[in-house]
Amino acid sequence: MSYRLLHSKRDAHEDAIWSVAWSKRGNRILTGSVDDTIKIWNGDTYGETHLLEGHQLGVLSIDISPDGSTAVSTSLDSQIRFWDLMHHMKTEDRTIDAGPVEAWTAAYSPDGRHVATGSHSGNVNIWSTEEGKKERTFETRGKFIMSVAYSPNGLLLACGAENGAVHVFDVPTGRLLHSLQGHSMCVRTMTFSPDSNLLLTGSDDKRINIYDVHHANCISNLAGHQSWILSLAFSPDTTHFASGSSDKRAKIWDLKARQCLHTCNDHEDQVWGVAYSEDGSRLATVSEDRTLNIYQTSSG
Repeated sequence: MSYRLLHSKRDAHEDAIWSVAWSKRGNRILTGSVDDTIKIWNGDTYGETHLLEGHQLGVLSIDISPDGSTAVSTSLDSQIRFWDLMHHMKTEDRTIDAGPVEAWTAAYSPDGRHVATGSHSGNVNIWSTEEGKKERTFETRGKFIMSVAYSPNGLLLACGAENGAVHVFDVPTGRLLHSLQGHSMCVRTMTFSPDSNLLLTGSDDKRINIYDVHHANCISNLAGHQSWILSLAFSPDTTHFASGSSDKRAKIWDLKARQCLHTCNDHEDQVWGVAYSEDGSRLATVSEDRTLNIYQTSSG
């Protein structure tokens, strides 16, 4: 299996790139930047196709709906914005003013009907994508929620806090199922495995934890990065996952062997985002250095 840099787009934005998403349908790459813009890139040629404008204070996070038709973004301007990817425009009627620091990172539910956002108050807010209204609040009674993730089967919602806490909720009932131990510092990123059985979390403690979410135990604790873990993504076949760190590196890990297979050293600053293509053969990484890199992750 080979790992190599296929494409590097320098100055992809005018400022740091804090988020990236690769659509499961339509083969689009979206990047969000401190320059307040979102860009759409062709997933085959890596050329820029559209520029989306509307945020005022930098784009914190982006997620693409499961059907690939819309995207959601959050910003330091306290707004949650929805974007029509079919017509490459913002949907003005569905912009949500969430309030100061009430929408940090956003994640679509697997059915596309809801978006979850972490808040400074320690809650996870659930918003209707149809009506643009808050429908539910999951309370952790804890610290600033920095990361959120839905399980692919839609039954679980996990969130990571500023103090290292990881909470897992039952989505149908809203009940807190587990508070997972294992991190000593801020949990900035998390993702579920495609089969919904495992939860990956990345922390400022330089560790990546792998949790069995059904038995609420940490089954592995991975070290290898030299600084904060900022981003995580599972490969679609669940055999590998990728991580990005403020040590300027992205790493590809073998899940079964619990070891790093390859380290990508091409960025000049911290790696804020990692995202796999639909077939898992390529990985997009974005950085504070304003670069979008595309790697081949398999012999395919």
